Amino acid sequence: MNEQDKKLLELYLKDARKKKIFFLIIAIFLIISIFFYGFYAKYKQSSNDIDNFIQKDDENNIINENNTDEETTSNIENITIKENMEQVEEATKDNTNIVAKEENTKQEIKENPKENTQTTTASNENKEKNTKKKPANKDFLFTDGYTMDNVTQAAQEYLKSYDFSGECVPIKDNEGVYLGMRVTFY
Repeated sequence: MNEQDKKLLELYLKDARKKKIFFLIIAIFLIISIFFYGFYAKYKQSSNDIDNFIQKDDENNIINENNTDEETTSNIENITIKENMEQVEEATKDNTNIVAKEENTKQEIKENPKENTQTTTASNENKEKNTKKKPANKDFLFTDGYTMDNVTQAAQEYLKSYDFSGECVPIKDNEGVYLGMRVTFY
């Protein structure tokens, strides 16, 4: 082997080493790419699971809120129905008492014609007391001379002046400015 062949052999070996290093780098790059793709797929799947969990959680919260609203509405309706039934029962008791008193007065009228006018007047007064009419709702407006200091007191006094259940509610306009108080009877 002469010098020229030795140089050619050295160049060939260098070239072969370069090719091996090149293929080795490409193989490492492919392995790293596959490795990162695997992590990316797992990350994407876990983020989708988290998103699905969050969506399911939101849906559950919405369902719970709807159930709560429906339960609250049904509770309010039940309370209102119970109150109405209690009022009807009280009215029925009052009416039976009135009927019983009227029958007693009729019997007393038959027995004592002199006391006829007195018992009739007493029974009429009892009827008026037992058959209370709902008072009219009333507004206490600042334009009528009421102020923030005295409007609630005036509304409460009006509410208390009648032996009837109700509430005092502030009145606001569309912009949220207070206009006064309203007394509403049930």
